[in-house]
Amino acid sequence: MIVTDNGAWARRSRYLTTQAKDDPLEYIHCEIGYNYRLTNVLASMGCAQMEHLEDFVATKRRIADGYSESLSDLPGLTPLREAPWAFGTFWMYTVLVEAELYGMDSRALLEHLRKAGIQARPLWQPAHLSPAHHGAYPTGCPVAERLNRTALSLPCSVGLKPEDQRRVIDAIQSVSIQKGQ
Repeated sequence: MIVTDNGAWARRSRYLTTQAKDDPLEYIHCEIGYNYRLTNVLASMGCAQMEHLEDFVATKRRIADGYSESLSDLPGLTPLREAPWAFGTFWMYTVLVEAELYGMDSRALLEHLRKAGIQARPLWQPAHLSPAHHGAYPTGCPVAERLNRTALSLPCSVGLKPEDQRRVIDAIQSVSIQKGQ
């Protein structure tokens, strides 16, 4: 769902989400478009969710603050930062894991959290590494590849209770404690 009060953005979005047809009779496309439209039922659910948007964003920001405050001093772990010019919604909360300093890499931390009953996710595989797109990209993307190897997204659902977040933080901090022994 796209929500905007900018007329130009609304027109552009409508154009792209209705297949970017420049001539609907002949199906002429001057740009790549998409067939992304919601059914009336899904659109009404989206509208109902918009009534909670401010609360959801406040909750996500509270969760992000909790992670940032608790994890920022751990060597080898770089919490997500908000750009000074931005107001982030923190849809996801991702940390970068530097194995040499933290004591394990992102995938080992993922397994450590899994064993503690905590579901985390690696950052998405870059498209150029996907078997579905094999050979479609003529060059590598070293930054995307590094982020894929080092990033880990932590639980941050709006339903995450403070005590559950504390459990995630404790599990992450326990690695540093174990490393220090």
